[in-house]
Amino acid sequence: MTLSKKTLDMLECNGYSFKEKDDQITCSHSSSDRIGLFFILLLCLAGIVIFISIEPLFGLGALIIAILIFLPIIKRNKGRFKLKINKADGTLKIDDLDPVATFKDVSGVYIHSKFVDEYSSAFKSTSKEYRVTIGLEIKTEQHIPLFKLISDHAKPSKEMNEVQRFLESTIQKGK
Repeated sequence: MTLSKKTLDMLECNGYSFKEKDDQITCSHSSSDRIGLFFILLLCLAGIVIFISIEPLFGLGALIIAILIFLPIIKRNKGRFKLKINKADGTLKIDDLDPVATFKDVSGVYIHSKFVDEYSSAFKSTSKEYRVTIGLEIKTEQHIPLFKLISDHAKPSKEMNEVQRFLESTIQKGK
């Protein structure tokens, strides 16, 4: 089973790259969003320091506005992520951390939707934003989130469900 073009596009829009070569599958999340956010925060911080040195009350107001603007953005930041699935030996490696999990350690693949925020946009079908998390259920009752995707609806899309089914079928075939 391979992922459809629409599903790969959905992953790409959410900042994930997906590569499948022979028995190796690699999914990673780009950190370019985090780097850009860091530079913008530094520029704002420099501006706020200048404002505080010139007019302390104006600088304090700018600081409060910056916190209100950047706090939700920082909360949505997915961070760095890399998943390597080796079908040949049935292992999963997440974020280059040890230990490597085997397919036998995985009891299932979950998908969960959570309301995040409400906003207005002419480009979206609703004014709500949901974070859909796709992850692994480990036999030790541990949940490991793999993909954090943004959706307009509480119910995961066909493409998001396809990612879950792809992971399930890959793991089941390797057991």
